[in-house]
Amino acid sequence: MMDMDSLLIKGALSQNDGMFLFEKLNQGNYIIQVRNVEFQTYSSSPITVGQNEEVILDDINLKTKVTSLDEVVVIGEKAMVEVHPDKVVFNVSSSINASGNNALELLNKAPGVIVDLDRNILLQGKSGVQIYINGRPSRISGSDLANMLEGMRSDNIESIEIISNPSAKYDAEGTGGILNIVLKKNLESGFNGNLNGSYSRGVYNRASTGTSLNYSGQKINLFSSFNLSDIDDQDDLDQITLREDFILDMVSNSLSSRKGLNFSGGVDYSINSKHTISLDARVLINDRNVVTESNTLISDMEDILSPELLVSGAFEKGPSRNYNSNVHYSFVPGKSSSLSADLSLGTYSRSTNTRQPNEYFNDSRTVSLRSIEKEYNTSTDISLWSAKLDYEKKISKFSFATGAKYSYIHTYNQLAFYNFENEAPVLDTSKSNEFSYMENIAAAYFIISSKPTEKISLNAGIRLENTSSLGELITTIPGDDNIVSRNYTSLFPNLSVSYDDQKNHAISISIGRRITRPNYQDLNPFEERLSEILLRKGNPFLEPQYINNYQLTYLFRRKLFISNTYSITHGYYARMFEVTGDKSSVFIPRNMQRVTDYGLSVNYPLRVFKWWEFSSTFNYHYRMYDGDMEGTVINLQVNTFDFRMQNNFKLPFGISMELMYTARSPWVFRGSVIIQGSQLVNIGFKREFINKRLLVQLSGNDIFRTRCDYFYESDYGGMKVEGVRTFDNRRIGFSATYKFGNQQAIVGKRKKSAIDEELSRIAD
Repeated sequence: MMDMDSLLIKGALSQNDGMFLFEKLNQGNYIIQVRNVEFQTYSSSPITVGQNEEVILDDINLKTKVTSLDEVVVIGEKAMVEVHPDKVVFNVSSSINASGNNALELLNKAPGVIVDLDRNILLQGKSGVQIYINGRPSRISGSDLANMLEGMRSDNIESIEIISNPSAKYDAEGTGGILNIVLKKNLESGFNGNLNGSYSRGVYNRASTGTSLNYSGQKINLFSSFNLSDIDDQDDLDQITLREDFILDMVSNSLSSRKGLNFSGGVDYSINSKHTISLDARVLINDRNVVTESNTLISDMEDILSPELLVSGAFEKGPSRNYNSNVHYSFVPGKSSSLSADLSLGTYSRSTNTRQPNEYFNDSRTVSLRSIEKEYNTSTDISLWSAKLDYEKKISKFSFATGAKYSYIHTYNQLAFYNFENEAPVLDTSKSNEFSYMENIAAAYFIISSKPTEKISLNAGIRLENTSSLGELITTIPGDDNIVSRNYTSLFPNLSVSYDDQKNHAISISIGRRITRPNYQDLNPFEERLSEILLRKGNPFLEPQYINNYQLTYLFRRKLFISNTYSITHGYYARMFEVTGDKSSVFIPRNMQRVTDYGLSVNYPLRVFKWWEFSSTFNYHYRMYDGDMEGTVINLQVNTFDFRMQNNFKLPFGISMELMYTARSPWVFRGSVIIQGSQLVNIGFKREFINKRLLVQLSGNDIFRTRCDYFYESDYGGMKVEGVRTFDNRRIGFSATYKFGNQQAIVGKRKKSAIDEELSRIAD
């Protein structure tokens, strides 16, 4: 209530029915004003109040307020794991324990994902997983892919999308499915960025620092990130090998030191409402040094020969360079159709110098028997390009998608092997070689989708891929397998049916077929000596492996996720140790006839209290490995499971806490080695400061040191092996991120670039 001079006299809150009362008013004239955020402000005409007079007002009708908003600000924290009918999303930015990790370690934390002892990535127990970055394949695989992922820091990663059964629009490459790493790419207006740094300590140190800069305008968006890392890693081995005539007792210690530079950047430009063009590039530079020292006691089973102690070392230096660029164009003429095109270019190079001194002693190491020193230099150069065109059209309740793609890859590998004579290296042409591999893939696909009702969706697609390849070994030793060419065409159908009542239940059934082609190094038939008693050899006749996937998923109330899978892999890649002499063996890839897998995956997130969120994931698999590979028979049946329990707590003083527990049963490695089960506990804390611009995180990984040692055993091909492999997994870490510039998030400023793929596979 105000007087005639608009001076506030009294105020009151209305009751639920709108009634209000002003008491003990002096005689005079007053104005009643009513304010509400949802209605327009009301001001009455002058009201005269006499001495001790009771005045009853007429009903006051308020008019609804109409407000036009230029932008909407939504502030919230994503769940760490989001379950969708077609994928599972692991939000890295919501995980405290992700702090200070690299991308390879992050993948090992994602639901259903395992990184094995050779740094190969498995999804739901399946190999042949394709790694995408921002929806585009990473283009490399094997140890090159592992090195690249280890050079990427968690500070630059937003989320990891887990796609176990991709549609026909994706490349058919990858029997294990797709893991898409989504990098942070701000949608914030104006200029902004952040500075970040992390440090963790186990047995050895790991550190990284970097920055990201972004600018978002009406038509143009610029983004970039830069990161430096310095990583030391441990890989120790204690192994006993029983052979027909000898026992080999080996202890090996290896330290890898890596310094890396990671840069990515690009620009999105909206020409107008229908046309968008995007450019992006990525540079990954790694310098890696590895020092390995090992002692191997060689004993005669019959006690005829005296024991010998082999003291050996491997000193490796290996820089690598990876450059990638992509141009994307999108044309959207209307709401019912779209056209997009991609052109991708990439190069990868790696050179490695390895020196191997070997000296034999008697078993007490008092007498030197003989010494052998060797050195070899390897170099790898890869060039590739791919072009892709996609078109989508919607007609009534039907949607059609079609597209084509062509990709080309050429790799050139050199090995120069040196013996030492009078302490000087001398090239051994009989053990040196050059290997060239060329591959072309032409593909086309067609997809039809329909939504006959609001609850039912149908999707059917087929992809056709033709592959032609030529591998040529250039060496002084002629052989029948020095030149191997292939040309084959394959069909990859994909069918899915889903029901979603938009409330409680969602069910989907999908069927798909995929392929994994051999890595070029696995096709190189030349022998590479890893030590005096171990060789590695490629297999030029290695065939692609194919998988048929069948998957049933159920989602209850957008929380409980259950997935049942059945798959058959034909030509499964198994990496075998085969006896080649009294004391030596060769490590070679071969095709196993088939691997059959029955799988069950369950995920359930729950908000127990406002301060406690809980998420659990359970994966179970029954696998049968069956194959006769050049006389080496493998016949294994194994039940495996892994369980993950994630707790997030909101503590006093603005502190958040994350506690994670995982358990894993015994599992099969390389199709022939059984690894013992293990458990793991991680803990982390985080807090924001300076008006939420500074984020500080503290993490502890494997705090009880229960997943540093991997115990294993195998028994096949006349060789029995038992051992333990040790990694530097128990660590404490600290990280900080400071945001600067405009941090006000806006909706819909940037046109979203298509997330279409480029060529993925490059060999190791």
